[in-house]
Amino acid sequence: MHGAGNDYVFIDGFTTPVPQSPEQVARSVSDRHFGIGSDGLIVMSPVDHADVEMQMWNADGSEGTMCGNGARCVALWMHLKNRVSERCQIQTASRVVTATAVQLDRSRDCGFFSVDMGRATMTCSPERLSDVRLPGTDSDVEFTPVSLGNPHAVVFADELTDRLVQHVGSRIETHSRFPDRTNVEWVQVASTTEINVRVWERGSGETLACGTGACAAVVAAIQRGYCAADEEITVNLPGGRLQVRIDEIGHIWLTGPAQVSFSGSLPIDD
Repeated sequence: MHGAGNDYVFIDGFTTPVPQSPEQVARSVSDRHFGIGSDGLIVMSPVDHADVEMQMWNADGSEGTMCGNGARCVALWMHLKNRVSERCQIQTASRVVTATAVQLDRSRDCGFFSVDMGRATMTCSPERLSDVRLPGTDSDVEFTPVSLGNPHAVVFADELTDRLVQHVGSRIETHSRFPDRTNVEWVQVASTTEINVRVWERGSGETLACGTGACAAVVAAIQRGYCAADEEITVNLPGGRLQVRIDEIGHIWLTGPAQVSFSGSLPIDD
């Protein structure tokens, strides 16, 4: 399944055994040449205090803590299997999130979902990486740190070039400032209600979309005064468009598509 092009291989732990070494399976199935091809692996399992537990592993086998696009896909699957009604409570590694069906098309195995991502945490001011230079300049990198249960470094730029996203993004991901690595969002402000974003995800590289990255970008844009605090913000990513809104109690709502690409079976040797 994918959300705006951010694709994962999903294992339905309600109906099939869960691999004992999911990190190895993640690396295998994510390979786009010798595997299925994906940004990572997500396992869906029964859990007592929510409708479903969502565990995720990045393409390199490292375990993730939160995925907004993946959460919408999990909600879609739970609806298609008639395990939930309007809302789906999803236990992630960092928090419980609630996904609400906005539109569901069972004939096409797709839909739109709005996810309450909870509140973000961030520092009061931007930080700098004095030993990382922007291409063709003597300027170091200024970023805004944001957490949505997973870490993000949001960088505002006039242009979203491959060199920025892929070369500098990979350096920021593994910088010593981030001992657990970080996701990196490159943001170009189009207006007070629209931003363009490219994301370098920790453990997966550049992806076509990142749900938590879109939320982090909006949080930082509002804090920096680039976007309006009381508006729905459109986030344009290479894989599609997401909508982000922060409500009156500070909860971040992420709305966007989810789609089943295909399903099948795969023998796995643990």
